[in-house]
Amino acid sequence: MPPPPRRTRSQNTQPSNMNSLSSIQSSIKSDAFSASTKLEVKRIAGETCWACGNDPAQVCHVIAKEDPQVQLWAEKGLINFSLISPINAIPLCPLCHAQFDLAIDPGFVFFPSDLEFFINFELADRQRRSEAAREGANIPRQVPTAEQYKSYQVEKGVISSGEIGGLYQRVFLKEYHHRGLLPFDITAYFTLPKSWHGSPMASLRRAIPLIGTVRLGRLKKETRQELEKLRDLYFSEGEEETQGIETKPPDPNELLQKRQSDTTLHKPGPTKKQRPNENNGEASADMPLVDVGTKYSTFDLPWVLGPHVSTEEVVNRYSPICARSLGLVEV
Repeated sequence: MPPPPRRTRSQNTQPSNMNSLSSIQSSIKSDAFSASTKLEVKRIAGETCWACGNDPAQVCHVIAKEDPQVQLWAEKGLINFSLISPINAIPLCPLCHAQFDLAIDPGFVFFPSDLEFFINFELADRQRRSEAAREGANIPRQVPTAEQYKSYQVEKGVISSGEIGGLYQRVFLKEYHHRGLLPFDITAYFTLPKSWHGSPMASLRRAIPLIGTVRLGRLKKETRQELEKLRDLYFSEGEEETQGIETKPPDPNELLQKRQSDTTLHKPGPTKKQRPNENNGEASADMPLVDVGTKYSTFDLPWVLGPHVSTEEVVNRYSPICARSLGLVEV
């Protein structure tokens, strides 16, 4: 009896499946942070966990790559930055990272400590869009950037100009640190507001869904009401939400034009030529929407490192972080 015919490579379906898997993995990796972005985030926000202070810290996405509502938020004009830019990144320890990534029942979230600023900003911008619509113009929504939020808090005297960004409230929805082994709640020591460099809209994307969770009791009543009001303002275009706001809304046009030198997130050395549209990943008012090959549209990707950055500048900026990560210096 002759032996069975040998199976040739063309008859085997495994290479095809492997190619598909490789394609999927490549697609996922294409949405990951670059090495230079991770270095920049650690340089700005620190090398320990932003939430609890533990180390080592991982550079994590605030808005997840797989977030199914990214397109909706982008269509509403609420997301105008790249998801792989530094302003969508935060350093978290593996434990906080895992709890933060639990989209349905997260153990940790954070959001701007001054939500009233965002309510007033949206009310003013809604009025601006309404006035333009009455004149036959359809203008896009404007939302506060990290720089505008920081400038506002600097002007109020809440923070100094040397902070990396505005203040954010850390909320631990679960007691996942030490799992009840301590006679007190350790998370109480981690809940003081803290500065963060990233886009406030990224944190609000993660915070607004808390309104529908059973862990809502971890939030103050006033905070719950403000988050609910923001949700309604952002996603109920046809309704006038003006009750309960006593503070005069800021003018978005004035806020957009305001760029104080002491509110820059990081100040690199002098360069020969500034690259156009370089704004750490956030879109300017006139920046076009472009397709970068992902399942959602984003704005131009920032160059954390580029031809305008000298070798000496790169060494000075990142060598301390690299040295600590390699254990060449004591932390």
